[in-house]
Parts: sequence; C-alpha cells; structure tokens
Amino acid sequence: MSRLTHDSLPEEMKAAAEEAERLYGDLLYMPRPVSKKHPRSSRDSRAAQFSPFAALTGYDDAIKETARLTKEKPELSEEQKEQLDRTMRELITDPSEVTIVYYVMDDLKEGGDIRTETCRIRKTGNNFLKTDTGLTIPLEDILDIRRT
Repeated sequence: MSRLTHDSLPEEMKAAAEEAERLYGDLLYMPRPVSKKHPRSSRDSRAAQFSPFAALTGYDDAIKETARLTKEKPELSEEQKEQLDRTMRELITDPSEVTIVYYVMDDLKEGGDIRTETCRIRKTGNNFLKTDTGLTIPLEDILDIRRT
C-alpha cells in the first residue's frame, strides 16, 4: 500500500505519482541525513546562495558617477581679483581666522566643486597657501577670502 494519498490528485497525475512511489518509495520516507563533520548552516546563509548577484560588477558605481554633477570654475572679474589680492596682503601681516572659498578640480571627470574652509593661514608661497588644518590651496583656485 502506498504512503501517498492519490485521492486528491487529478487522474493524469495519479499514474505518475504511483510510478514515483514504485521507483523511489524507499527514499521518499527516509529521514534527512545530518553531517557529523559539518555544522548545519543558518537559515540566512542557506538563503543567501539563492539571492540575486551583481552580474555587471561596478555598474551601479558607474551609474552613480555619471549622475554626479560637477561645476565649472567661475571666472573672477578684475575687481574681484584686486579685492582678493588686497585681502591676501592684509592676512600675511595679520594672520587671523578666515573663511576661504576655493575651487577643486574633479579627478574623474571634467569640472569640479566649490568648497569652503574656515581656518588660519599658516604659510603662503608664490602660488599656494597652507592652512592650519593641513590644506594646501593653489592661489589660482581661491575664489574668495573673508575674515571671520
């Protein structure tokens, strides 16, 4: 007598179920084997093997990089350049705390970003200035300096 109940199956499946029972009946009702060497995996780790994978490695990063916006470097007027020079000369003799607005070129694509730093100027060179925060800013990238 079979252990499966074939009464609830449609007629066309009854024959297939009886054949499966005849061929594999001894295996169908055996207890699940348990390894003595390997501990049972957690439910999460067993499920992880069926989770989707990234077939195109780096694709998400490429999309994010394409969507990231950069800005063009603003051009200063002659008046703004003169004001910036005056402020720089004053700060060399009186190194008080300042807010510097400067432009940073993007390493990955055309354009860049405008950043602001509040700090003290520690050193100036022919074409750069160094801040007490360890930042080195090229003079040509400075857009504005104001005392705070």
